[in-house]
Amino acid sequence: MLTPTRQPRRSGNLVVTITHKTINMKSFFKIASAAALIAIANLFAVTGAHAQFSRAVVVLKGTVLSEETARPTSVKVSVRAVGDTAREITSSTSNSETGKYLLILQPGKSYWVHLEGDSILAKDVLISTPTADHTQQVSQDFTVVLRQLDDATKNPTAQTN
Repeated sequence: MLTPTRQPRRSGNLVVTITHKTINMKSFFKIASAAALIAIANLFAVTGAHAQFSRAVVVLKGTVLSEETARPTSVKVSVRAVGDTAREITSSTSNSETGKYLLILQPGKSYWVHLEGDSILAKDVLISTPTADHTQQVSQDFTVVLRQLDDATKNPTAQTN
């Protein structure tokens, strides 16, 4: 219980007693302000790691694996509209350790997904996103064919005649 008391005139501070401990009002307001900030932060805290978008989107995610070894492969995953393949809409690079990628697309559209990299043969895949009135996640895994390296590429110090 808080009970305000007056100290002698020489200090003039209002003192609050909290279960037999006395603190001055300046310290009390610092503690109360900190508690209020923590309470406000908890009101606005986001629980979990969920992105919020102002309109519906499709979160396209998956893994890129080598067809020969079934191991993760790092490639550029780029997206182009079906009617305009010259313009890249968005892109991502798959993680070299896990092969995972993530892209944000509009619902109800068709796209060309272009996979390219130094160690793979380029690949194009036609996908269509579902129509949606809220954010949806779609999984799409890809397999790619590794390039066959010629002897000059494998051994750059080899002499060519």
